Amino acid sequence: MAIQISENDVTVKYTDKIGKGQLVAECGIDMSAGGVSKIYCVSGGVNVKSAEAQERAVKVVCEVTTRVIYADGAGAVANADYVTEVTGTVAAEGAVAGMNVYACAGISDIQSEVVGSSLKVQTVLDIDFEGECEYTAPLVDDVQGAVTRTQDIKAVCLKGGGSDAFTVTEEYEAGGAIGKILSYGAEVFLTSVRAEEGSVYAEGEVWIQLVYDDGGICSKQFSHPFAEELMIGGSRADLIATARACVKGVSILITGSEEENVVQTDVTVGVDVRLYEEEEIEVVADVFSPAAELEVSFTEKSYSAPVGMKFISKRVCGSADIQAEGIRRVLAGVPSFASVSNMYREGAKLVCEGVLNVCQIYETDGGAVDSCAVEIPFSFSCDLKDDAENQIECTGVAVTDVVSRVRREGETEVCASISLQLECKINCAVYGVGHIEVGQERELDMGGISVFTVAKGETLWDAAKALNVSERDIISQNPYAEKGVKEGDKIVVFRCMG
Repeated sequence: MAIQISENDVTVKYTDKIGKGQLVAECGIDMSAGGVSKIYCVSGGVNVKSAEAQERAVKVVCEVTTRVIYADGAGAVANADYVTEVTGTVAAEGAVAGMNVYACAGISDIQSEVVGSSLKVQTVLDIDFEGECEYTAPLVDDVQGAVTRTQDIKAVCLKGGGSDAFTVTEEYEAGGAIGKILSYGAEVFLTSVRAEEGSVYAEGEVWIQLVYDDGGICSKQFSHPFAEELMIGGSRADLIATARACVKGVSILITGSEEENVVQTDVTVGVDVRLYEEEEIEVVADVFSPAAELEVSFTEKSYSAPVGMKFISKRVCGSADIQAEGIRRVLAGVPSFASVSNMYREGAKLVCEGVLNVCQIYETDGGAVDSCAVEIPFSFSCDLKDDAENQIECTGVAVTDVVSRVRREGETEVCASISLQLECKINCAVYGVGHIEVGQERELDMGGISVFTVAKGETLWDAAKALNVSERDIISQNPYAEKGVKEGDKIVVFRCMG
């Protein structure tokens, strides 16, 4: 019987890390009107506006917000806000021109100095890139006239996604007069994401911190939970949804009476969503022919794909030796930036390590206002539970609920909540027989007896290939083999029965 072969192309879409790098944003804020005698606090935020893939590089545009609290030349507390747009091309070995690319940026360092009548601020951005990739595998899907072994493989494939934005609006009675706002910032973190028919539901929380002057520097923090329906085309309840959220804009409005201010906050949150589907693909995993020589080539492509998300939040604390006598109180603790530098497993637990940077503004017993930068290394673990076998990747860090206090003379303590957004991933592989070349016909030995002794790790399929018969023929003469074989089993085949 002639051997007839049919082939079929199988295409999988997935996302993959294509590179990472840094950009530096520099801004100069003119202070000539009142001068600068002391810088109390510098903080910032970053928002990726666009990312365009090129060959082995990504052109990215980021909007960097810089907020400064300082003392002017007369010693009065003042503030300055500055927005810088930085454009740069970052090397990314996996980038291909025209591919869809996602960029995630965070701040890893902020440096400031007074140069003449200007305040110079340099912000270092760490940027990670992921690209949408596609792989087409030519696979044999049927062979007539030969013995084949088929197998179902599971592939998680990218099906689509999109972006949406919403505004979280809340009002708070301040319990007094707010006065002049010196600095404000917002953080957003997700706590739940799920795909539904025609939309994706995202739940989470927005945190806002205000630093204001009402005759002295004060700080307030507010939190706003949200549950939003995101309009993402192609969403279905059976799909896997992953999402990344960022703060795109913050506005503050102070209303009410002079004695009783009301704070209205509007935080615009942007969410990027990707949708994945689990698919089962039947492939020809191996093939042989008793009647002809076959030259078999195999195709295999491995990649990682998300199967869900995990959200954790931990309280971290640290202390700072300020080297100042007579600290009366801490006026404000403003987070500068936080980063996760290392993640690893210890048994069924995931250990996260990183650094939190907070600027503390404090008042001495003599009434003077000063500040210091506090660097808090952190390390905490969480139980992986059902995700013990999955790869875990951090895709977002938020710092909220910062509390500072005087611990003892010359020493302060800072505590904050670190909220991490994690993607749980598995390894996927598309593999199978990619091509078959039919060689010379074999002369079948129809007489005699063949005996095959199963070695460690060998299966019924290995025996069939070695004996040049089908698994069905082996089972017909060795019924016990239907339940599988083990090391040392002897399989006997009577050739005359062919």
